[in-house]
Amino acid sequence: MPLQLPNFPANPECGGKQWAVIDEDQLATLAALVLIGRAKHAENVLAGTQRTVTIVPDALKEQLRRQLQTAAGPPTYHRDGLLFEIISWIAARITAAPNELISTPHLKSTQQGLDTIKVGFDPTERNVTRVVVYEQKCTEHARNRFRDEVIPAFDEWKSHKRDNQLVQAVTSLVERFDLKDDEELRLYDRLVQAHPLAFQAALTVTPTPFETARCVALFEGFIAVTPDIANRLGDTFPLADIRGWFATFAARVWAKIEASNV
Repeated sequence: MPLQLPNFPANPECGGKQWAVIDEDQLATLAALVLIGRAKHAENVLAGTQRTVTIVPDALKEQLRRQLQTAAGPPTYHRDGLLFEIISWIAARITAAPNELISTPHLKSTQQGLDTIKVGFDPTERNVTRVVVYEQKCTEHARNRFRDEVIPAFDEWKSHKRDNQLVQAVTSLVERFDLKDDEELRLYDRLVQAHPLAFQAALTVTPTPFETARCVALFEGFIAVTPDIANRLGDTFPLADIRGWFATFAARVWAKIEASNV
């Protein structure tokens, strides 16, 4: 596995995990697969399927080169955010339980909408058990971003302001179960009325190690989002040099794509 994901709760604010890269080469391979549009194949690699060499068209290579080889400033921040979203998706895939469905990552930093959504589905009851809404921030100012952006975003979901996006995203993910009309109506009622939401934040942090006390301070205020700590999750990705690490990682991902060795 490319990531180590031990439990690292920040009681009483939230549960969560703390990430560590244990195979950066494999992580770069998976990120490259996602960027060329082969997220499903990346899932198979995580499940142990034999990796095969993929041909990447020259025009797509050039577009991805521009995404990964960026100028300093905002373009670099957007690139790092995109790569962090992909890493977050990989972490979600590794930790997913049976019958949990996960949306695929964005392919461009300019795409808007949900970062990630994970849907638990009960194939016997033919309905959703839980929906985990993710907010992921690649930042050198984790506390400010969590307080000023992540918490307000979670509050919008909690207050039903984004129920149309919720229903659309969940419905798209559960299409594979071929729901009948009455089952779709029950699904809608459950999403809007029961509102079975959980909230998961993921943030880059420094320094490393990033101890429990720092996590508790980082996620202060999370407890107000929802009363059940099982539905409040805060993951951290400690790096000694956040921008430096992502610059090196982006170069590794690009080398995979350039050689079509993904």
